[in-house]
Amino acid sequence: MATAYSHISELAPQTLQARVPACPGWTGEDLLRHLGLVYISRAETIRTGKRPPRGWTAPLDSGTTPALAFLDACFSALVAELDSHSTDDAAESWVAEDQTVGFWVRRLTHETTIHRHDLESAAEAAVTGIGADLAIDGIDEVLTVMLGRGRPDPEASGAVVVVRSGGKDWSVHLDTEAVRIDQTSVEHPEALLTGEPQSVLLWLWGRSDLYPDSSFDNSARHPAAVELRARLARAT
Repeated sequence: MATAYSHISELAPQTLQARVPACPGWTGEDLLRHLGLVYISRAETIRTGKRPPRGWTAPLDSGTTPALAFLDACFSALVAELDSHSTDDAAESWVAEDQTVGFWVRRLTHETTIHRHDLESAAEAAVTGIGADLAIDGIDEVLTVMLGRGRPDPEASGAVVVVRSGGKDWSVHLDTEAVRIDQTSVEHPEALLTGEPQSVLLWLWGRSDLYPDSSFDNSARHPAAVELRARLARAT
């Protein structure tokens, strides 16, 4: 997380007024303030063990504090809380089986990594590679943690999309009540999405073309794959 954040802080000054392609309507400043609010609210979760109640006000005024100062202060508050807790300490999350600080370490690592990519795109800077191990864990997290909190979809097709990358498979069942993930493969899915871990991760997060290039299996163009990404967009 710290490495990705340091790159964000380096890019931030040149992106304040830049358009962020992955976040329609946002400038770099909007993204920095969003990320700062994520950091400070999760610092509060880690401090108290509970997510902030509705109407909670951050200690810093996100509207008047300069964006870079706000982001740095929020990140510093987060690091201070992380340094004073064990990953096993209790911290509320939306995943019933993982109510720990460790959940938020993982979630914020991927949040920071994806938004680093967003700022690189806004700055038209060289895109920093996402290491294979981090990207594979990111694929697992976006499918099992982020997609799992999505709402029911009465128009879901019931199709199965297999995501395959880094020697691992995730079978995504697009059911109406909830998306179901099996970390095994099925023989005849409606669509098979394969590629290098970074490419697959960025596609799942909507950070690359809906219809990807030859680095993906052609069935990424299948309606079931398009449905998967639309459902991910609603959940993330």
